[in-house]
Amino acid sequence: MSVEDFIREMPRVELDIRLEGAIQPDRLLVIAEQNEIEERLKHFDQWVRLLKEPDYTRLHELVRVITSWLQHPDDLAHVVYELGMSLAKQNVRYAEVSVNPVAFIENGFTFETFLNAINDGRERAERAWGIRMAWILSIPRDNPRSADDVARWASNSGARKAGVAGLGLEGEEQSQPIGQFERAFRMAEKKGLQRVFVHSVEKQVEKVMLEALEQLNPDRIADGWGIANSPEVMQVLHERQIPVNVCLARVVRTKQIERYADYPLRQLYDEGLLLTIGTRMPSLYKTSLVQEYQAVVEHCDFSIEELEEIALNAVRASLLPGEEKQVLLEQFSQEYARLKAEHLSGETPQV
Repeated sequence: MSVEDFIREMPRVELDIRLEGAIQPDRLLVIAEQNEIEERLKHFDQWVRLLKEPDYTRLHELVRVITSWLQHPDDLAHVVYELGMSLAKQNVRYAEVSVNPVAFIENGFTFETFLNAINDGRERAERAWGIRMAWILSIPRDNPRSADDVARWASNSGARKAGVAGLGLEGEEQSQPIGQFERAFRMAEKKGLQRVFVHSVEKQVEKVMLEALEQLNPDRIADGWGIANSPEVMQVLHERQIPVNVCLARVVRTKQIERYADYPLRQLYDEGLLLTIGTRMPSLYKTSLVQEYQAVVEHCDFSIEELEEIALNAVRASLLPGEEKQVLLEQFSQEYARLKAEHLSGETPQV
């Protein structure tokens, strides 16, 4: 057996996956046909080509367009179910899925119909595949006026009971200053809601990250590209033990690095950062969580033991209650030991 077999069978947690970027193109095209999008959308064929072969300089625009194709609760429920199925097939036991409710409300949903739809898909996936999912409601960074509304939706008791676990901030970082979202994040903090800051632009990383850490006080950083260039940011993240979720494929696909091996993952690890691995938008970045785990070992020169530590970090960094985290940590550790004995014991590992 091989390291690849071991990685494929590892139980894992996915903390950084965005629903709008995780829908399979074939499913989107079926939905577009059912909703007669081609008849109403100019340049439909061009959007289909971009969906299959993304221009990553237009990714935010593409996500906005394809999200508008989901016009009925059944559309949304179905893509959530299929996401749960895809994750379960990768042995993901629990996932925290970010989604922008404002985009769907602009499509004609109310917040209640939106929440009911995503939970319909979530519950069906859990019954069929045993996977648990929770929601991180994301504020669109280009729409700061929606920030307080999203924070209120995320923190109300009905949403909390319906699986909403956190508040996030998504979008192009140059569109609005961080201070525009401080009140919403503080509101969420007062309500005991976890906060996630998505950082993906290397330019001015120290300024942007230090402002975010001070003004938003996030519990977790998603992506974190460029922080290896700032010793001060790394020191703050290490001291405060703020988890950083890394998506290797995103940086490769957007041509910020040429190869997985060029990502400074080892540097971040050696600095003591609490690292986890995610896929961000797997359909658009052409990756999976299994592939990202394999890249950590094959291209970034991590050992199986170090990969296990990163996988367990995802459990520790999750928004699950403490007792549930402990149960998962024990289960995962036992399964990793069993898998190593089954696949790697007594053999020279082959990737």
